[in-house]
Amino acid sequence: MVFLPSRGILVPLLIGLIAIYIRYITHQVIMDTKYQLIWNNEEWHIDQFSRPAFPIRFINAHHHGYTSSNSIVLSLMRKLVVNPALDKVVTLMEQADTENIVPKILCNPDARSNLSKRVEEFYTDIQNIQSLTYMGKVLLYATSYMSLTNHYGLLTLGMKEEVQRQTVEAPVFIASLPRTGSTILHRTMSLDTTRFRNFDLADMVVPLPKPIPRWDKEGRHEKAKEADGLINSIKLIYPGQLECLETMHGFRPSEADEDLGWYDTGLGHPYMDPLMKLYPEYRQKEEKVQGVSDGTIESKDVASYRYAWLAMIMKIYQYTDEVEWNERKQNEGRAFLRQHARPSMDLPWLMKDPNHSAYLPELLEEFPDAKLIFTHRNPGEIIPSLAKLFVVFTAPDVIPGAVGSSAKEWGEETVKRMNHYSGGLVDFTMAQNNESSLYSFPSSGTSRIDLSFVDVRRDVQGAIGKIYEQLYPDQPLTSNKATRAFKKYLEQNEREKHGNQRRSLEDFHLSKEDVAFREYNDMFLN
Repeated sequence: MVFLPSRGILVPLLIGLIAIYIRYITHQVIMDTKYQLIWNNEEWHIDQFSRPAFPIRFINAHHHGYTSSNSIVLSLMRKLVVNPALDKVVTLMEQADTENIVPKILCNPDARSNLSKRVEEFYTDIQNIQSLTYMGKVLLYATSYMSLTNHYGLLTLGMKEEVQRQTVEAPVFIASLPRTGSTILHRTMSLDTTRFRNFDLADMVVPLPKPIPRWDKEGRHEKAKEADGLINSIKLIYPGQLECLETMHGFRPSEADEDLGWYDTGLGHPYMDPLMKLYPEYRQKEEKVQGVSDGTIESKDVASYRYAWLAMIMKIYQYTDEVEWNERKQNEGRAFLRQHARPSMDLPWLMKDPNHSAYLPELLEEFPDAKLIFTHRNPGEIIPSLAKLFVVFTAPDVIPGAVGSSAKEWGEETVKRMNHYSGGLVDFTMAQNNESSLYSFPSSGTSRIDLSFVDVRRDVQGAIGKIYEQLYPDQPLTSNKATRAFKKYLEQNEREKHGNQRRSLEDFHLSKEDVAFREYNDMFLN
């Protein structure tokens, strides 16, 4: 017998459900209005502004103001998903420490303690942050599990003795400030495959189950397709966000990308997210920014850890290049050799990350024979562009009006970030110019070159020619094949082709005096 509610119960029940639905829809409409019609128009000024998909917005509206439900979900994720992954990684680190194969800095008790501390702090900051939406918090915390899973797989590969016997020789680091033309320079130079090897974005997005050799074009094409599928899944959650990001920084699986993707796999959570999506929580603990040995994300000891992790990743891929070649040659014989010319196994790595500028002594401690490339631009011109990048990247998950969401606050935060980057570069160069410094080498030598942003933007190929001439004086300049590849790529990626976001100092409530950066400009531009 089926129970049917009486009309006296059914009518109030339906009225109640309709009232709840109207409340959620009304709340969502209010939030949408705040975003699109008020906050973006008055504060962010984002062209092609992207909002989460309707189901995500509905969930956010449903949970808006109810912190307990968010805490329960995050707590369950921590207990059932993240902590088991963390325990598995820490156990492997203990094994690596006992076997004494990988560098101690990657697995000793301090490394294990700091990893656990960072993962727990990431959880706490997400719980406490008031500026992120419900789903913004959930999706951000899920990245910790992904990072830990990749950490376990990569450390397993790095624990092979044959991997650790590899040597990383004379890597090249583009260590400029952000928004100085370093991306187009990096991606163009990476096309000279007879001179450099590099990591593509696909390597960092899907590093497992195994790395793909540099020379395996078919395998790398499939890896890029896999990464592209994952990246495009973002469109289901944030329709239009990738197109919006393309106006500031394109994420392209088959092209060279920044080193920080590898830091995500080593730290237990994404490297940049605490500095962007969680920055209000981060800035409440100012000692983190200046800390030297506190184990937090911007401390110098973590920088040393990051570079040791990066060196291990390089060794894994060098080993893969060599072993995979020999195995396929043996298994496939002449058919393989007809399709694949033997690659050079001793090419230097070409790397790039603006964060290097703040940690150059730590970088050279790990890679003492590194070559450094700097492109210089007035920080006063960089800051509106960098602030706009931060806003575009974080806006879909931010609650309008919350602490840390205004253009003025983003302007102040970006000035702090720029002081961090430019101060590191100025201090390093002053020490370098001191002949008694540990890192002293002549600016006219083959270990460093300084270029202006204006020159790079005007003529990328000409800038590459200058780099080759100074850093590799005993080698031929650009080959005809590389020159053709450069030209084709630059034609396909002309400046402004994907649009450009409006930005100005005034948008972020900054004056020219706020962004004078006299010491940097006097040293590199005047």
